[in-house]
Amino acid sequence: MTVEEPAVLFQPIGTGRGFDKIVASLRGLIVRGDLAVGQRLPSEPDLAAQLGVSRPMLREALKALEVSGYLEVRRGYGGGRFVSAPEPEEFHAITSAPLSTMDVEPQHVMDVRLAVEPMAARLAARGRDSVDLGRALRKLGLAGARPARAVDALVQFHLALVEASCNPVFVAMYESLRGPIALSLGEKVRDPAWLEASKDRLTHLMRLIDDGEIDAAERAARRYLTEYEDDRQQREVAL
Repeated sequence: MTVEEPAVLFQPIGTGRGFDKIVASLRGLIVRGDLAVGQRLPSEPDLAAQLGVSRPMLREALKALEVSGYLEVRRGYGGGRFVSAPEPEEFHAITSAPLSTMDVEPQHVMDVRLAVEPMAARLAARGRDSVDLGRALRKLGLAGARPARAVDALVQFHLALVEASCNPVFVAMYESLRGPIALSLGEKVRDPAWLEASKDRLTHLMRLIDDGEIDAAERAARRYLTEYEDDRQQREVAL
């Protein structure tokens, strides 16, 4: 069921940290029920005009709300962005990081991940630290077909991997990329085949770390990211 768009509902949010204000404003309207479940948001140009923000900033915030479970995108005739109603524990709001997702390209993020995560896997295997990795994988297994839960579990896994390196510089770098990484997973996790394959690869990586297979863990982490990047590039070419 689709609820008609409201005539006038959105107020200008003012200047300052636009991303945070857009997310907080729209999330507040959804939580309070001012925006009903199934209600379609105005078009991107109209909503940007009503809020008094730039379209790139609005687009970034809408993607974050979609990944968080507050919005869903429907394609085709009559499509658009609609208010969603996941379970409360499914809400995983993505706040702005020191580095805005508008400041980087996907390739920039992947370059950093390829530099950090394989070495983090190597260091984690040296210490045989896989406890938090297993916790994230169990959470991923319980995500089912709920994209917000799957994204949250995957981000937690990769963060746990970096933290297991015991390198605070790696951790600080990765924390600044949490938003861009989560947003990049929004479409991927809707593909059951990709998600199942990722579970298998990450489980294999965790076992290598647990067994102290230093070289193999580093290679597995790099291979996982390389295959992810190859798949992303193929999708972009197809579009």
